[in-house]
Amino acid sequence: MLPTINVTRLGEVALRPAVPGSLQQVVSLCTDLSWQEDDKGFCTQIDSHSDKTTSVAQLLFQRRLIDLGDADSVASEDWPRYLASVGAQQPFRQIKCRLSGDERNVYLQISGVPQFDDNQVFQGYDCVAIDMSHEHHSEASLLRFRAAMDMSMDMIYLVDRDTLTFLDVNDTAARAYGFTREEVLAMGPSEALDLPPEELIERYDRLITQGGSSRIERRVKLKDDKPGIIEVYSRATCLNGRWIIIGVSRDISDRKMAETRALHLQHIFSTLSNINGAIIRAETVATLYQDICAAAVNESLFAMTMIVTPDAGGELNGVAMMGDETFEAQPLQISADAGTPQGQGLVGSALRDGVAMISNDYINDPRSLPWRDLLINQGLNSAAAMPLFQRKQVVAVMLFYSRIKDAFDSETQAVMQSMADNISFALDNFASAEEQARAAALIQESEARFRSLTNLTSDFYWEQDANLRFTKYEGRVVGEANQRAVKTILGRHLWEMPGIKPDSMNWRQLRRLLKKEQPFRDFEFSFTNEDSVRYHFTLAGEPIVDSAGAFAGYRGISRDITEKKRIADRIKHLATHDTLTGLPNRVMFSELLRQSIRTANRYKDQRFAVMFIDLDRFKAVNDTYGHHTGDLLLSEVAQRLRKPLRDSDIVARLGGDEFVVLLHKVSDKQQAGQIAENVLKMFKQPIALAEREFAVSGSIGISLYGIDANDEESLMKHADTAMYAAKEDGRNSYRIYSADLHQHTQERAGLALELRHALERGELALHYQAKVALDNDEVVGVEALLRWHHPERGDISPVQFIPIAEDNGLIIPIGEWVMETACQQLVAWQAQGLPPLALAVNLSPRQFNHPDLHKHISDVLARTDFAANLLELEITESLVMQNPERAIELMTQIKRMGVRFAIDDFGTGYSSLGQLRHYPIDTLKIDRAFIRDLASSKEDQAISKAIISMGKTLGLTVVAEGVENARQLAFLRDNYCDQIQGFFYHRPCCADEFVSWYRATGFPANVIST
Repeated sequence: MLPTINVTRLGEVALRPAVPGSLQQVVSLCTDLSWQEDDKGFCTQIDSHSDKTTSVAQLLFQRRLIDLGDADSVASEDWPRYLASVGAQQPFRQIKCRLSGDERNVYLQISGVPQFDDNQVFQGYDCVAIDMSHEHHSEASLLRFRAAMDMSMDMIYLVDRDTLTFLDVNDTAARAYGFTREEVLAMGPSEALDLPPEELIERYDRLITQGGSSRIERRVKLKDDKPGIIEVYSRATCLNGRWIIIGVSRDISDRKMAETRALHLQHIFSTLSNINGAIIRAETVATLYQDICAAAVNESLFAMTMIVTPDAGGELNGVAMMGDETFEAQPLQISADAGTPQGQGLVGSALRDGVAMISNDYINDPRSLPWRDLLINQGLNSAAAMPLFQRKQVVAVMLFYSRIKDAFDSETQAVMQSMADNISFALDNFASAEEQARAAALIQESEARFRSLTNLTSDFYWEQDANLRFTKYEGRVVGEANQRAVKTILGRHLWEMPGIKPDSMNWRQLRRLLKKEQPFRDFEFSFTNEDSVRYHFTLAGEPIVDSAGAFAGYRGISRDITEKKRIADRIKHLATHDTLTGLPNRVMFSELLRQSIRTANRYKDQRFAVMFIDLDRFKAVNDTYGHHTGDLLLSEVAQRLRKPLRDSDIVARLGGDEFVVLLHKVSDKQQAGQIAENVLKMFKQPIALAEREFAVSGSIGISLYGIDANDEESLMKHADTAMYAAKEDGRNSYRIYSADLHQHTQERAGLALELRHALERGELALHYQAKVALDNDEVVGVEALLRWHHPERGDISPVQFIPIAEDNGLIIPIGEWVMETACQQLVAWQAQGLPPLALAVNLSPRQFNHPDLHKHISDVLARTDFAANLLELEITESLVMQNPERAIELMTQIKRMGVRFAIDDFGTGYSSLGQLRHYPIDTLKIDRAFIRDLASSKEDQAISKAIISMGKTLGLTVVAEGVENARQLAFLRDNYCDQIQGFFYHRPCCADEFVSWYRATGFPANVIST
């Protein structure tokens, strides 16, 4: 029988037939509300099946849900889905929404089905709803709880006791484990805490039954498999009948490490106290040795300690030992003789050298070889041998063994050295019985001092009275001025000392700190002595209390950190300066430039300019003379750059052979240009290095702030653009940035890119210009000239693209193609009936300096079957003057194949015929600059006569370039020039046109009319 349900109904007339009674009972059981809506969405009849929804029914009756409802914040995407369904007259299901009432908001989960009549005309909706207000508030609370969890710096997790799985974890836990939240949830508490499930169940059930909370510590693997220690606090709570374990964890690895270190220091200090006590109580040396060995192992720091002394035969015997009994059954065979393996261990070395010997990996230390099996068997990994002195002579060695690697860190060594010093002091007192009465007081004082050294390691020990005046300042003081200063400080406050200035805080802060009578450390100050030498110190201290517990002053240590400061300053300097030249580097220059920009933006009279300087052809110096010479040259250039500049200007090195100058208070291009001209004048002076003179030049680019650019990046970029424009102008010049330079740079970059494809696309070709002998007017050879016909730009001048190829290295493959193509062409001409003609091919500097030049020439001659004696390589005089020794060696090697050499454009460089006689050259080509005005210029006539005369004296063939008229030809013929080349008789042409021209002129008949 179904239970009776109280139903509150509003609206008696149903729009549509009611559902059967049994189904109405099911609806009443499953929902809190059911209602009908008309085709306009108005609620015409509504039933409330629960007392809690009666007010909701009243709110909704005769109103539209679409007007009353809006999105639930927990499920904000549901309401738009509802609106879309209603708009399309489609069913909707389980839509969460909020109804705003007069007193409170109600949260419903609604479902509805559209109703149609027999003609499929829409009649409205039949709807049901469940009151979700309680669940909404629970969900909102859970979201707030999640937000609070994620804000916590501790790891928080919720565990389901029944399933032993995570219900939730916060972001801190996910970050600590280095996983996403989902990955941590998948791990579960057993894997996350590295605890077996059985132990977790037992622990959680104890929390459930006994209440309260519990704490455990676990070693786990955190992010990146880093081992760590966490502490976990747990509590059980019951939510909706389910037991939930709430855990809060935090990483305590650092705290545990600090605790371990503190415990270690406590053991060390306790050991020192025990040994001091043994020293005070000892009556004989024998009891002293035995008691201090016992004291040393009492705190479990060391596995074994022993004391050995040498006998008359040089053997070392153990006179006291505590710890591992194995050594009593198997005594160590130790010797003081350095010539035996047993004498090369720690003990023998400590005995001979009188200094402590430490090994933190003794098993793998070569010095442990004679005893290695015993050490491995006992698991002894670290060892220390401390010499003991009596009357400044080593009389014994105290040996310590530890099973821990790296057991003897610096602090432990300091304490052990204190032990050894105290024992040595006791041995001195035993040697003088009358001094034994003072031993106890001195050792107690030593113990108090070394108690401070346990925490504060330093170079100087000091004490102050209750008025903070120095009463002691002890340590190794070097120099009379410093010794006088130490005497002066006694009876004074630190801030009363002349020459002392605080670094880390001011005097008021220090006095306020001292008034608190608390320990302090790391107070840094500087001291300048009478000799004007500056030192840096750090001060640390702790309060002294008298027997009544009253404050009696301070004691502590000060450490000389002058070298540390110097190193820090040096590191800072290296980070901001170029190590080779000492100039500011790119990082520092960038910071100075940004500062100048800020100043210029604030003050109009602080405008400035940036000047880029790139050394011309510096790579040739490195390639020819080595990087050492190149570095010397760069250092000299860096020094010289300061001379033509003003004191306010800043020079920096960007790297390689690039320098940059920040020109302060430069507001116009004329002023910047004048400074650039001064720099270029400086470059005109040769630089002498290692008995050689180097003619250095530079290309300069200038960009003005506020005119050319207003930010750092653009300013540097524009100066760089102007510098490259200066290089294109022929180097050894300067350019100031302008907009057309930028366009030119872009065009040059585009041309460089297209040049890379020109060779493979067949855009490059060779033209040939004839050379005629003046003694018989016959064509004796041709010069191969490179041409580029671009499919869009048309013919591009070699003056444009050859420098680009030289800069980017394309000249190597292009030059190789030129030589092989030209050789093939001349062989083909011979096959067509032309006589064997000499071939002149130009070599660029990069080609000449290429390491495979000799091999390439040999390979080309072999592949083309071209006669080596017909090939003439043209090089410039400046090229051979760069590295005469290498040039002569390379040219001689190539000439052995039969190849000839010609000096092209002779007369434009700095060489002389006297110098050229040392080079294996065959031909001189007079530069066209001297031929152009030959008919009218007396100077050009004199130069040309001298070149022809001296060339013939040296047995060289002299060729005149650029002959364009009969008067030039007549002069050259009258002065017995050997060959000529120029437009007067032949313009460069392609291979086919050359053959036609050659045959049409009837060569070898005369073609030159005089």
